[in-house]
Amino acid sequence: MEFLPFIVIIVLFYFLLIRPQQKRAKQARELQLNLQPGDKVMLTAGVFGTVTEVEETTTNIKVEIADGVVIQVVRQAVAQKVDVVPADEIDEADETEETDEASDDAVEAPAEKTSADADNVIVDLDKKD
Repeated sequence: MEFLPFIVIIVLFYFLLIRPQQKRAKQARELQLNLQPGDKVMLTAGVFGTVTEVEETTTNIKVEIADGVVIQVVRQAVAQKVDVVPADEIDEADETEETDEASDDAVEAPAEKTSADADNVIVDLDKKD
C-alpha cells in the first residue's frame, strides 16, 4: 500500500504526457510517409508550399514555395498538410466589416519620432555622392 500513490502518479504521467506524445509522433510519421506531389504543406519554419517531388530513395522532398522557387527539405520538416480554401469561398462581407470596425476605432494622431525610427534607416552603400 505504500507504493500505491507512486504507481498512480506513474500511470497518470503515462496517460497524460507520454501516450499523447506517442500518438502525435505516429501521426507525424504517417503524414511524412504519405506525402504526394501536389500536396499543400506547411514546413516547421512556417513556410507554405506545394510538394513537387518526393524522392523515394532518400528522405528528401522538393517543395515549391513561390513560382519557380523550389527548395529541397527533409520529410521531417513538414509540420502539416494545409487545406487551400478557394478564393470564391471566402466571405468578403466579413472581411469588409472587420476593416470598417478597425478604422472606426483608430485614432489619428501625429506620429512621434522615437529612437526605434533610427533603426529603420536604409543606407545605400552603392550610391556615390
